[in-house]
Amino acid sequence: MTIDHLTIHGFRNLQAIELVADPSTNIFYGANGSGKTNLLESIFVLCLARSQRGAKDKDMVSTHSDTYRVSGHATVHDRQREVAVAYQQGGRKKITIDGVTARASELFANFCAVSAGPEDSGIVSGSPSERRGFMDIYLSQLSSRHLSRLTEYQQVLSQKNAALRDGLDPDPFNELLIATGTQIMVERAEFVGQIAVLAAEYYQTVAAGRSFTVRYAPSVSVPEEDYSPQLVEDAFRQRLASVAQREEILQSSQAGPHRDELVLEIDGLPARTCGSQGERRSAVLALKLAVYEMMKHRREMDPVLLLDEVFAELDENRTNGLIDAFGSLGQVFLTTAGQPPARLEQHARAFRITEGTVLKAT
Repeated sequence: MTIDHLTIHGFRNLQAIELVADPSTNIFYGANGSGKTNLLESIFVLCLARSQRGAKDKDMVSTHSDTYRVSGHATVHDRQREVAVAYQQGGRKKITIDGVTARASELFANFCAVSAGPEDSGIVSGSPSERRGFMDIYLSQLSSRHLSRLTEYQQVLSQKNAALRDGLDPDPFNELLIATGTQIMVERAEFVGQIAVLAAEYYQTVAAGRSFTVRYAPSVSVPEEDYSPQLVEDAFRQRLASVAQREEILQSSQAGPHRDELVLEIDGLPARTCGSQGERRSAVLALKLAVYEMMKHRREMDPVLLLDEVFAELDENRTNGLIDAFGSLGQVFLTTAGQPPARLEQHARAFRITEGTVLKAT
């Protein structure tokens, strides 16, 4: 897919913006604080009705407005689509696709985007919840059922935890958790298994000579890492039984997808504690490019790729490796505070951002 035309009103520090994008590479130049990251965020919101930075809608509204609206024309499978996402302070978010009111899940089903930027450092060095969030935001673009299962699981989990806090019997909620949680874990295992191979290959491209390992580590121990649904369901049920007394004491659920982990290793060592800044950044880029490749084939279209200051902490070799990977990419929106590599700049449409205003560079 490609975003052909973008219109922005009332979004963060961005002025009223209307721009025509190149179907290949778009570079946005500007000083720190000029609005480059906000522009990429608006595109992610347009595609998925949420911020790649985890920001709340109320925080994305300009201080000079009580409403933001991002709209655009996109080409998806050779078909022109119109999409808009709007939010009013104190109100609700409104999404339309081709002029018809839609749900966020319909955006996930129709459009796809992959984002990489400074906020992704948490995938390597942050808490397990950030790695679970990484899995789920992209899995949900591959499967609308995954998105609905996550919602259902969180609702039941909240009910079980409330029962535990009130000293009530949590067992009635366990079977519901098992039903939805089993499918979530099966899908996560398949997802990680596929991106692990691709991420290792991309890491070799970006950081030649080093190995990168990605492994799914659920809170439920599955024999021989066989993630067939019945084995996962049985293991989940046994795990819940074994932690029942502990849950009663701690008054919270101690097993299930909400406690899963994603293990990342560079040359066999934990990336979180042993990787350099450049190695961790390379690991994140390898993960995102792996997701991009997987989505491209599963969805049979190129996702929109948003890259925020990706060259800032890469040495020359890693920069050249990343540019080599660009050959198989579709539409890219790239930000930089400095001068991007000449190889990339030659075939890109350039824009200049100054205090929230975007102008096409000459």
